[in-house]
Amino acid sequence: MPRKKQPKFKKDDLIKMIVEWSMDGVSQPEIKRNIIDLGYQISYFYTLYNEAKPIIQETLKDFSLQTIDATITEMKEMRYRAEQEGDSRLALDIQKEINKISGHHQQKIDITSKGDKINQIEIIKIIEVKNEEDEETKN
Repeated sequence: MPRKKQPKFKKDDLIKMIVEWSMDGVSQPEIKRNIIDLGYQISYFYTLYNEAKPIIQETLKDFSLQTIDATITEMKEMRYRAEQEGDSRLALDIQKEINKISGHHQQKIDITSKGDKINQIEIIKIIEVKNEEDEETKN
């Protein structure tokens, strides 16, 4: 029996609760414990959680975009203050970070080393061997 005979909450209400708890930073084991404390079985929790996952992911995506916008705004204010104080080095560093967050700065990766640091440089010497027969045929 996955759920109560006379449920206190509807399925949609429980899914909304799971989404709200997730947005508040409550971990999945705690959410599971809360649902079980409400009188529902663990199998029903997993059914609810699987239905809530896409909603949680979409909400987190929107939340992260808002957070990024707020961060960029704060960093622009910091850059402006640094420029007003005459600290152009700090202003440039802040602008670089803004560009990284915004996606305008592409990090360069060395494809010859598969992105790893090159710790050892090998020099290959090519020696040309002249063949006496080749020189005689040219003359």
